[in-house]
Amino acid sequence: MPVFTPEALTRRDASGQIAKQLRQAILAGQWEPGDRLPTELELAAAFDVARGTAREALKLLYASGMTSSTRGGAGGTYVVVPAAEDVASRLSEAIMLWFRAGDVSVGEVDEARVALELQCVALAAERRTEQDLEAMAAPLDRALDPTIDMAAWLATDLEFHTAITRSSGNRILELAMTSVHLVRPLTNTVFVELLDRDLIQAQHLALFEAIRDQQPERARARLLDHVTHLAEVRARALADRGVSEVPISSLLPEDRSAGGP
Repeated sequence: MPVFTPEALTRRDASGQIAKQLRQAILAGQWEPGDRLPTELELAAAFDVARGTAREALKLLYASGMTSSTRGGAGGTYVVVPAAEDVASRLSEAIMLWFRAGDVSVGEVDEARVALELQCVALAAERRTEQDLEAMAAPLDRALDPTIDMAAWLATDLEFHTAITRSSGNRILELAMTSVHLVRPLTNTVFVELLDRDLIQAQHLALFEAIRDQQPERARARLLDHVTHLAEVRARALADRGVSEVPISSLLPEDRSAGGP
């Protein structure tokens, strides 16, 4: 295993620079999951900084989810594999900040959704388990209740599509779809009042049945029916503007609620 060699620091943000060097070394394989990192004292000596600066660097690394800390004789800072849920959470936060500050358009989100979810539904049809089918069926059943309000109905929709993504069995696709699922409630604010719940429910049921019956091409066709319909409804809602002209940042309210078809 290559030996970690500290690089000289600049005067500003020494703890951040140390954390960055340690993170890069971990990503390069200089320390593997389960390996113990140098102690505060060792890092302080290696980088010629105060012990408190080294401590802050280790705290930054811990906050990134790449390490864990233990006490006692065998205590220290150890490299760990971040949990999928933690990765998704951090990715979601970064993506939402990116959406808020940038000019990503509704049209870009729609394109990404179709490209990613077409693959997800096909894999789901091949790999779904009985547990996966139960996770998809539960929100479909709740959506049949005519008394639930729009926010609750949209939440069941998002749960249904998230269950499909998870049943694809591909964690990389699941992480990629995190960004789409995160922003879909916003993109749907432009046309939510035009949605026909019964029609959406029928489209969802057709997609579910294709996945249940393990027919990948049929599942892809049913998803295309669904997203094509949504695109037509959105186009009517944005008759005076194209989806490429509507930035996600313009749809961000102060208080957001989840959901979307």
